[in-house]
Amino acid sequence: MENNFRKNGRMVIRFETVEERAEIIRILEKQRGFQIDDKLKQSAEIHPYDTRTFVVDLKFKTYEYGIRPFIGAAMMSSGLRAYSAQEFLRIAELGFKVVPRFPIFHIPHTGTRFPFELLPSVCVTEEEFRQYHALMSDTEVWRFVPSAYYGGDMTERFDISRLMCDVERFVGPEEEMEQYGMGFCYEKAFDGKKIKVVTEELKEQTRKYYDAHHARMNQLCRRHPRILLIDLHSFSEDTLPEHIRKRAGRIPDVCIGMELKYTSDGLISRIERRLDEVNLLHMINAPYSGTFIPNAVLSGESTCDIVSVMLEFNKRIYCDENGNCDEVRAHQIRNLVRRILADCVDLE
Repeated sequence: MENNFRKNGRMVIRFETVEERAEIIRILEKQRGFQIDDKLKQSAEIHPYDTRTFVVDLKFKTYEYGIRPFIGAAMMSSGLRAYSAQEFLRIAELGFKVVPRFPIFHIPHTGTRFPFELLPSVCVTEEEFRQYHALMSDTEVWRFVPSAYYGGDMTERFDISRLMCDVERFVGPEEEMEQYGMGFCYEKAFDGKKIKVVTEELKEQTRKYYDAHHARMNQLCRRHPRILLIDLHSFSEDTLPEHIRKRAGRIPDVCIGMELKYTSDGLISRIERRLDEVNLLHMINAPYSGTFIPNAVLSGESTCDIVSVMLEFNKRIYCDENGNCDEVRAHQIRNLVRRILADCVDLE
């Protein structure tokens, strides 16, 4: 794998601040014997168009810095693994003896596209439908993905409204939410109101979007043999279906979703420790349960070694009174996620 810096020495490191850059330089010089340009070490600022990226060859002690943005984007879109500054520091602490799992952020419920051929199924006014869409979407959770992981194979966003197609539902009778009209092809909203007329033809039309997304997720399992998947969501207490509210009891700040076979105790304990540090009330599998596992893994078609966890943030901790994302709070959650990922460097 291109990722394996222990094999080929090549490593991409992305940072966000001058302080992080200085620490990366210190480790490359002191621990790895690199010779870094004095101008870079003495620079007290980061240019606005800087890709904030080091491309290093640990084997030959060479590096590239200040690569052009379109080159940096091409690197990420090629599936090449980037490491955050926090991950790099943790890897250095461990003597560069570990290669972390490939991280994938799965973001299925922020889509804003309404496919033309599916729109005739809507049986409420456009205004009302868009209001339900806004209430039931995961408001801007893509902002929680640290920049080092945003792009390429590391972030998979579904661009269609979940009210048109929910890729985290099963399509068969095993889907619990079908009985409430909230299966992969929504018929009802969270409050039970009918918002679409669902026919077999509509389901068939919707399946092409559903299947294409799952095919992409299956392909990632073929490309990356060891994966850490973060299934990223948010929820609002105001839109919790009644049966879920009763089952959950108290409502946490963060819901941690897990599957026994695919979510390790080590991952849960690291997440819980970081949430405790910032005094966020958390519960496991409440109010929502489970996490996304690609179909290729579930069916046994893929031998990918995957560890998956759902992080579902209560909108009250990052949205204002109008339901809009607060950038300061989102930045705090983004930093929390960065620390969690750094903790998972040596996750089995």
